[in-house]
Order: sequence, then C-alpha cells, then structure tokens
Amino acid sequence: MIRLEDVTKVYEGGTVAVRDVSLDIPKGEFVFLVGPSGSGKSTLIRLMLREEAVTRGTIYVAGKDITALPAWKVPYLRRSIGTVFQDFKLLPNKTVFENVAFALEVLGRPRSVIGPQVEQVLELVGLADKAERYPRQLSGGEQQRVSIARAFVNRPPIMLCDEPTGNLDPATSVGIMKLLDRINRTGTTIVMATHDHAIVDAMQRRVVQLSNGVVIRDEVAGRYETVGEQ
Repeated sequence: MIRLEDVTKVYEGGTVAVRDVSLDIPKGEFVFLVGPSGSGKSTLIRLMLREEAVTRGTIYVAGKDITALPAWKVPYLRRSIGTVFQDFKLLPNKTVFENVAFALEVLGRPRSVIGPQVEQVLELVGLADKAERYPRQLSGGEQQRVSIARAFVNRPPIMLCDEPTGNLDPATSVGIMKLLDRINRTGTTIVMATHDHAIVDAMQRRVVQLSNGVVIRDEVAGRYETVGEQ
C-alpha cells in the first residue's frame, strides 16, 4: 500500500530531516511513527502526502510512484488519503454535518450520496446527535472526531494522522484511538505520528522509531522506548 525506498529529505540550509528511510506498509496495517520532536515523523507524513518533495529516493502509494507525479495530479492522489492533524482544521462557520459533507462536495459527489454517507460516518464517530452544532460548541475531543469523520467519509484506503491526540487529555485520547482502531479494522491503512508512549503501549501495533531522521527500530508491538532510555 505504501513503500518508501531509501528516502532522504534535506531542507534548504542543509538540515537533514529524513535519511535513507525504507519502509513497506502493507494494506490494512496500523503503523505508529514515534520519536522525539525533530526526529522526522511529521516530515515523513508530509512526504507521503506529497506536501514535500523527496531529495532522494522513491515513495509508492497504492502502487504509484508519487515522487514522479506531476503537480496537477497531486490533488487526485490526496483523494485516496484521509488526513487528521493535531489542530482540527474545521471550518468555523459550518456545522458538523457541513464540515464533513464539504469533503464530498469538493469531489463533486451528488447530494443524494452526500447525505446518507455523512449520516453514516457521524454515527460511526458518535456525533449523530450533534450534526447541527458548530465547532465552537464542541469539546476538543468532539472536534477531533469531526475531523476524523471528514477524513474517512470518502472511505479512503489510507489515513495519515499527525499527532491526532496531541491537544487532547488522556481519557479523550483513548476514545480517539478506539475510533481509529475501528476504522483500521474496516481495512483502511493507518500511519500515525505520535510521541504518546501510553497510546503506543496500549495499542500493540507496529512501531517505527525515528531518531535524527533515521529509522532505529521497526517492530510489531512491544514497549516503546525512546533513544537512550533503559
């Protein structure tokens, strides 16, 4: 589903954000990218989204070499990738229903399809009763559920999540992770960058640990230890 081959990203000024990273993420897997701030987690997410261009190496998403993708085709690539970020990025003047529906409207889906799909995904994330509320009327956890609903409403084969629990308290984070787990079990491949040790320990999924842009550990389950920890 996603494959990185010897991927390196060097920013202007010579900062190496990612160095010689090779990963193979099969369809339906749930992968955590872990490591301290500046380790390269968010850069990898942006590279997979083609928000950044690689300096060297190749990235395949759903069998396509996205490093060679012309700029005009990038929006089409992103139709098959749901994204969830630390800041919820909701439209403040649209209701919960409208925020989620917007993701389908930009794809040109007919109204007859949008309504039922939005209702279904709001039921999935537990917000069917808050469809007419505005983001300002929701808690942080509820806002993140809306952003997850928006990312998933088109049933993308891949979801990329960058610190989706970063602004949430531990109890709320647990609920968000249960929701992502449920989505993953429908067959959606999820790659999630996080620095939350407790979440990683609890989920017992594949962990890719980065340090200074280099993969130093790649294993399924097991406890997450930061570099230098005993």
